[in-house]
Amino acid sequence: MADLNSASAGQAPRMNAGLIPVRVIDVGGTHELATVELMRAEGYAQRLGVDIRRTYVTNGAEAVDLLLAGKADIAVQAGFGPALTAIAKEAPLRVVAASNLLTVHAVYSRKPDIRRLEDLAGRTVGVGKLGALTHQLIFAALRKHDIDPASVRFVSIGNSGTIFKALLRGEVDAGFGETEVFDNQQHYGVHALEDGVLWRELPDFPNQASFAPCAVIREKRDALTRTLAAYALLYRRLHSPASWDAYAAAWTTALPDSGIEEGRSQWRFYQDNHPFAEDLLLPEVQLRYLQELNISMHLQRSALPFEVVADMSMARDALRLLDAMEPHNQEKAAS
Repeated sequence: MADLNSASAGQAPRMNAGLIPVRVIDVGGTHELATVELMRAEGYAQRLGVDIRRTYVTNGAEAVDLLLAGKADIAVQAGFGPALTAIAKEAPLRVVAASNLLTVHAVYSRKPDIRRLEDLAGRTVGVGKLGALTHQLIFAALRKHDIDPASVRFVSIGNSGTIFKALLRGEVDAGFGETEVFDNQQHYGVHALEDGVLWRELPDFPNQASFAPCAVIREKRDALTRTLAAYALLYRRLHSPASWDAYAAAWTTALPDSGIEEGRSQWRFYQDNHPFAEDLLLPEVQLRYLQELNISMHLQRSALPFEVVADMSMARDALRLLDAMEPHNQEKAAS
C-alpha cells in the first residue's frame, strides 16, 4: 500500500509501487470521459495509493449487474436509481457517496413542431435502459408537467452521447444531450425544449452517486475509502476557477473529435453550478426524491429508511483522510 504521507508531499506513487487495485465502474458519457481523464492526468488515485482499473458501462443498471456478479468493486459517477431498485429487492448493495448531484442533461429535438415536453406525445424519445438514469429523468420531467409518460414512445439506445448521435441521424424525434450541446445548438441543428432543460426543471434530482456491494465494503474498506477521497479531490478541482487549462487538456485527450468550445461550455457549467458533491455526502432529501420516483415508476414498492439504503461512513472517512494530508497539498488539489 502506498504511503499517504509521501503522496501528501507531492510525490505520487509509481503504478508499480504497491498501489491497491480497485475495480471501478464509470458511465462513459461525455461528462464522465473528460472528468476521468482529468483525474488520471492529475494523479489523484496514485496520490491516495490506489490503482483504478476502470470499466465503462452505458447506465446504472449495467453497473448493478456487474457489481452483483463480483466483476467490480464500486460504481462511481453513475445513475443510481437501479441500485435503489436492487436494494429494495434485498440485493446486498449500499449507496456509499454522492457524485454529481445536478443533472447535466437537456432534451433536444431537430423537429420544429417539438418545442415543449407536451409535444412529445406520440413521438419517439431516445433513452438508456428503461428504469435507468435518462428514462427516469424524462419520466420525472413529464410528471412535473402533468404529462402522461405512457403517451411517449421510449426507445432504449445507450448513454447520452449515443442517444444524441441517434437524434442527429434522425432515428428518434427527441433525445438527450449534455451541457456542452446547450451552447452549440445551432451548430448541431437542434434546439432544447423550452421545459426540457433538466438542470433547471429538476434541481432536486440526484444525478449520480457511488454504490458498492456490502461484501466489498467490508473486505476492501480502506481501498474504497481512498478511492472516494481521490474523487473528492477531482470534484474540488472541477469547481476551481483555476482548472480550465487542465480541464481543456483532459477534454482534448478524452474527446479529440469534439471542439474545445464544447468543453468550455461543460466546464463553465461546473463553475456556475458546482454540481459535484465535494463533501461526498448524499442528502437524505435527494435520496427520498429518487425513491419516490422509483415508486411512481413501479420500480420499488415503498421507500426504505436512509440507513438501509446508504452508508456514508466511508465518505466521512475519506474526508478525514484528506484532512490529514498536508495543508499545502490540499491547496494544490483545489487550485
